[in-house]
Amino acid sequence: MEQPSEPESQIIGILNNLQIIFDRERTFPNLLSKSENVLLPVDFSLNINGFLAIIEYNGAQHYKAKNSSHAAHEALRRLSANGTARLNYCNKNNIPLLIIHYKDKGKLIKIISSFIEDVKETLHETTKSYTAHTKGYFKNIPYATFGDAPTGPIKPIQLHENETLGYINLSNDAIVWTKKELDTLLARIDSYEKKIDEYKIVTADLVLNINALQHELELKNQELNEQSETMTDEPQTTVMTKTEPKIKLKFVKDVKPSEKKEFNGNFRKTNSPRGQLTSEAKEFIKSLSQKYDTVIKIQEHLKQNYHENVSLPTLKRCLL
Repeated sequence: MEQPSEPESQIIGILNNLQIIFDRERTFPNLLSKSENVLLPVDFSLNINGFLAIIEYNGAQHYKAKNSSHAAHEALRRLSANGTARLNYCNKNNIPLLIIHYKDKGKLIKIISSFIEDVKETLHETTKSYTAHTKGYFKNIPYATFGDAPTGPIKPIQLHENETLGYINLSNDAIVWTKKELDTLLARIDSYEKKIDEYKIVTADLVLNINALQHELELKNQELNEQSETMTDEPQTTVMTKTEPKIKLKFVKDVKPSEKKEFNGNFRKTNSPRGQLTSEAKEFIKSLSQKYDTVIKIQEHLKQNYHENVSLPTLKRCLL
């Protein structure tokens, strides 16, 4: 018996998951290969409620020659003849037949599940298209029973080697392991367990450190809160400081008309409106601080009464 292809392995898994009893490469009386005159096996023989159903998976080689050689075309002709022989045998013996096209290998679960349900419902006298390429053939009822004259092995032992873990799988429930590979696996398990224990110790230390830091942080927060409460209870004294202005003006609330001063001298040392002020003008401007409480008012007074435009910085210097 040949090892199953990848799609056939998927079909095996699907049938196992669906809890369908099946045989691989089972043969039947009178199902012969005409070119070789030998019993022709089928891919999967299914036991569905006691009835027999067959699944064939056709790879690309069933539909086109691998190359242009004579041998490749002969192989294609032989596969085609064998496929026809299986179909005729199933029709003659009332055996539901599902032929899965290789282009539908991505839809195996849906196709096989639908086919099994159709068999359970005793679909008959029809050809059902599950996809554009895959068809199910249902002839007459009653179907042939699963136990009718099998000649092939029932549930044959299949060997699958797992090179990664170093064992041979006999079936879904049994494996064969060499002592060397088993010892290697046990050593790996022991190493992994030691690493897990080391990680547990490191993790425990981290947890302890975190707990200690949290406790220390709580103490610091408590200490800060106590200090804050102590500072709140103490009376607060505010010391007010008075900022002395750089320019002190002496203000007189009521100035009598007789006390008003007039300036009859020269404001400028030259005739230029931007010339320097004379000493007499400076003294006069300073005396105006007794009458006006702002420098701007002094400036306005000079403009209105003496037509002198003295800048504010100059006026401030005069008042110092």
